Amino acid sequence: MTDIRRQLDQVVSNTLAQHIIPVKTAEGILVGSVLIISEGAVKHLSRNGEYLYKNISLNAVAVKLANLLARHRSSVLADRIYQADQEYAKWFTDSQLLLKKHHSAAKNKEYDRADTLWAKYIESKDRTIAAKNAVTGLTLF
Repeated sequence: MTDIRRQLDQVVSNTLAQHIIPVKTAEGILVGSVLIISEGAVKHLSRNGEYLYKNISLNAVAVKLANLLARHRSSVLADRIYQADQEYAKWFTDSQLLLKKHHSAAKNKEYDRADTLWAKYIESKDRTIAAKNAVTGLTLF
């Protein structure tokens, strides 16, 4: 029983050591020495007033990057996560624009154009979901 308890304690302490608890401040959310600044729907990461990453779309990505940077982890993984987030943002924006155009075409009774835009929207939405799954997978490590 003692071995199991010791192993459990080790797993818990290793898991907690991997994540720095975010603290809300007047300027934003502080994760170690990295500040997450919200600006509308996007987040920026800064340290000592210098921006490290800008225009992050997903909250989970912002927290994960802040944790990685606060622990001085390899920037290779951080860069990969950031690029995946930017890919997600690109497809999300594209899908929303196509959906808006589809609604406009349908409202104007341009049914052929509306059908084409709907097909493009579905493709873009699928790519958005795939990009989000990719970035979410990277944040789990």
